[in-house]
Amino acid sequence: MEIQNIRVQKTARYAVIEPKGEVKAVLYALHGYRQLISYFAQPFEVLAAQGVRVIAPEGLSRFYVAGYSGQVGATWMTKEDREVDITDYIDYLNQLHESLKPSMEGLPLHLLGFSQGGATAGRWLSHCSIPFQSFTLYASVFPNDFDFPGMADVVNSMQTIICFGDEDVFADEKTIAKKMNWLQSFGYEAKLLRFSGKHKVYPEVLEMVWKEISSA
Repeated sequence: MEIQNIRVQKTARYAVIEPKGEVKAVLYALHGYRQLISYFAQPFEVLAAQGVRVIAPEGLSRFYVAGYSGQVGATWMTKEDREVDITDYIDYLNQLHESLKPSMEGLPLHLLGFSQGGATAGRWLSHCSIPFQSFTLYASVFPNDFDFPGMADVVNSMQTIICFGDEDVFADEKTIAKKMNWLQSFGYEAKLLRFSGKHKVYPEVLEMVWKEISSA
């Protein structure tokens, strides 16, 4: 048996949270595994109140979280046909940005990835020319295949924030320390923010992150 690939057209969806007043900045927010944008984007309302337009793309694959009905989640990729999925979501995110670019002229651009969305955002960063001013890895780190030497100029031009809760089931203290040391091994420093909480997006943490970004 020979397995082959064919490129097809697919419709993607994304959420936009618009500030009521002046738009001062744009933030792309990428969700984690088995999340839908209708739920994931809700905590980001707190940033819209500060003049941030939030754009939350949804992964191209959706599935039932448990069994054959009920709650639905989305994912950016799995281990199956991994490289193809990565290529597809990078193309999707670049196409999305190009379609929205005219409405962003002159605005500071920022990128945030939560959990699986952090690795997704890191790979997108490696394959786009968008001048992001900051990159926030929320309960996540750079993907293992991130090309630090080749991306040195890009990452050094951005403000990078990594934040973890003290009850994150996927990252204990040893894991966080190991990941930060891994970054430092490439000669790269990132701001580590800690908060009280679980593997979850909290409005108050987003406010803390934005305060760090806007004061830079």
